[in-house]
Amino acid sequence: MRFSLFLFILTSLLFAKMDHFQTIQSNFSQKVTNDQNTTIIYEGLFYATNDKKALWIYEKPVSKKIYFNQNRVLIVEPELEQVIITTLQNTPNIAQLLQEAKEVKPNTYITQFMETTYTILAQKGTIEKVMYRDKLDNAVEIVFYNQTTNLFLDDELFKGEIPKGYDVVRE
Repeated sequence: MRFSLFLFILTSLLFAKMDHFQTIQSNFSQKVTNDQNTTIIYEGLFYATNDKKALWIYEKPVSKKIYFNQNRVLIVEPELEQVIITTLQNTPNIAQLLQEAKEVKPNTYITQFMETTYTILAQKGTIEKVMYRDKLDNAVEIVFYNQTTNLFLDDELFKGEIPKGYDVVRE
């Protein structure tokens, strides 16, 4: 599950493909379907800046925040009272992946990392959907909607802190 989560984080920053924005805010819906055709849908908010900071706020069905900056990923899981910290060495180089993404037909891009192929659908300068199949053979589809760009986003929004009493896992 954690590996799949990190791949989700990877795809989140594919918004950087649209380099004309300073900031972006969007709702998202992430649908994960396993090989038994069981589906779970996650919903929340996504924030990002063109200087590689991002924040995913999961609201349903569980509460979770994922902070991304140039040096690390911080995952705060209130229901588990746990924080996972990893470095970007444990996640793919987003900029390189984006540079390697190829337009295969109008508004459709393909990129690959660690044997996983990502399909990105874009329209009018925004990414609408990211699809891939993870290492556990789950079909993952992330849909972005209600996007706004170039709003003021305070840097404090992206400063994840470790709540007192939470277990810390370093990967």
